[in-house]
Amino acid sequence: MVVSGTGELGDMMMLDRPRRWRASAFPYMMFAPAFILIAGVSFVPIGYALVQSVFRSSTLELGHYVGLRNYNDFFFTRDGIGSLENSLIFVAGTVALAVPLGVALALVLNRPIPFRSFFRVILILPWLVSNLVGALLWAWIGNPQYGLVPYLLSTFGIVMPNIITDPAAAMTSVIVASVWASTPLVMVFVLAALQSIPSDITEAARIDGASGWRRFWRITLPMVRNTTMMALVLTSLHAFKSVEIILVMTGGGPNGATETMATKVFHEAFTLLRIGVGSAGAVAIFVLNLMFTMAFVRVLRTEHGA
Repeated sequence: MVVSGTGELGDMMMLDRPRRWRASAFPYMMFAPAFILIAGVSFVPIGYALVQSVFRSSTLELGHYVGLRNYNDFFFTRDGIGSLENSLIFVAGTVALAVPLGVALALVLNRPIPFRSFFRVILILPWLVSNLVGALLWAWIGNPQYGLVPYLLSTFGIVMPNIITDPAAAMTSVIVASVWASTPLVMVFVLAALQSIPSDITEAARIDGASGWRRFWRITLPMVRNTTMMALVLTSLHAFKSVEIILVMTGGGPNGATETMATKVFHEAFTLLRIGVGSAGAVAIFVLNLMFTMAFVRVLRTEHGA
């Protein structure tokens, strides 16, 4: 009887094994289509760009193998180092303005102010508008002949520098346009984090006599810091690969003053038809973004003691 019972139990376990396997494999089966799609539209092009970056190609077909010569041509011809410097200036300017402004707007919209829903819709519109439309809008606003900003400044006797011919004005104008497009992302992230803070914590601090600034510094800021850092990373990555704003507003000029690595990739690949050199620049951008993201993740792990 014991042997028979053991055999029946073993048979039942054998019958249940395929069922358990299907249950454990079901989540992976549901995830597989999305993974295949992401691999097809992301990983495969990245891998092909990596291959093209070591071949001399003028079309999508591979030319002859040149090793790292495309990387040398990208960085050390036509002011490639200058494009890297411009990228860093553009990204730093965008982040330095968009992140504090987004946090400030989130703090305001988290309070019970009149017409709060209306302001939320209005302030999120730049995020919904495509970069091309936003760039055309800011190109018109800053146009030295008929733009709105030069006209308003002229009524006060102020002459706005020409964004087409003045390098500093050109870089400032594209950074302002980038900040306008990036701020809503930071605002939405931080606003969501603010609304997840338990109200009893801030209320207890207020009852204990903590000032508004002290409550923000000791309670609010630590609880939204990780979300703010994530928004900072996403803003940096978006600004680093931004092309439309610069191409539409300045075209990379004057004299390369606003040509970033992203716009240089565009010019090399689609204007000069040097696909191999453009792919080398795209790979360099990918590596820089990956390094920045890994550094951010390491900082977060250090803060959490991991």
